[in-house]
Amino acid sequence: MKFTAQWREVYPSQQKFVHQWLPDDAPRANVAIVHGLGEHGGRYHLLAEAFVAEGFSVAAFDQQGHGRSPEPRGQIRSYDSLLQDIARFVAWNQTQQAQIPTVLFGHSMGGNLVLNLALRDFPQPARVISSSPMIKKTEPLHPGFVRLARWIMRVAPNLRLRSQVVPERLMSDPAEQQILRDDELFHSQISLRLGAALIDSGAWALQHAQRVRTPLLLSHGTADSMTSHQASQEFSQRAGELCQLAIWEGHLHDPFRGLQRDEVIARFVSFIRQATSESTA
Repeated sequence: MKFTAQWREVYPSQQKFVHQWLPDDAPRANVAIVHGLGEHGGRYHLLAEAFVAEGFSVAAFDQQGHGRSPEPRGQIRSYDSLLQDIARFVAWNQTQQAQIPTVLFGHSMGGNLVLNLALRDFPQPARVISSSPMIKKTEPLHPGFVRLARWIMRVAPNLRLRSQVVPERLMSDPAEQQILRDDELFHSQISLRLGAALIDSGAWALQHAQRVRTPLLLSHGTADSMTSHQASQEFSQRAGELCQLAIWEGHLHDPFRGLQRDEVIARFVSFIRQATSESTA
């Protein structure tokens, strides 16, 4: 396996810090990863290794306000600019790996973003995987807090809130929990603009789930304390036959980082393999 992490021009005059994992032999599919809130592309190294072992190439980039991107932590220019970044990253991946299908993978905040990209007027990848998407929070915010935050956002959209991240609530594997604690690039900040955008785009995605036109896998654990697995089930019911649903009983927010991750990753791999079968049919 070959691994690189460097600034790459993914669009004319636009650079992103890209993490890329390549198998030794010619890849059969390419996976483009969109990370979650507070994360960065490098946090997907172990998942990428599992994909590379199956003959897939993998690439992930640091989103605005995350990882090595220059913006203040948790700040974004706009929600639409996040979607544009992802669309350009998918196009860059398709150019890099022109002979194989590109599958878009997003987790948590990234799961919200890839769902919204799949529902809107963007060129589509071969398939989309949305892991623990932020469609709704498991415990809804108090309406009074939401009203106050939206009022403050009018004058201070970049005001940031900080949350206490508890690794034990995210994943069941102690080794993965320690990796998170030791990660100097991980942060727990979110701007009012980003927070409101995630709430609004989650609601919009649920209302427009029937617009899905790309094969989609929704993956969610029932013990997720961050994002609602019931919302993923509702989305799947509304989306129709193009949407597959994988509900993991007792799994936390990061099922692919848990002690029982093998079955979760195997489901991802099976879904990606279907894209390779379609491309050669």
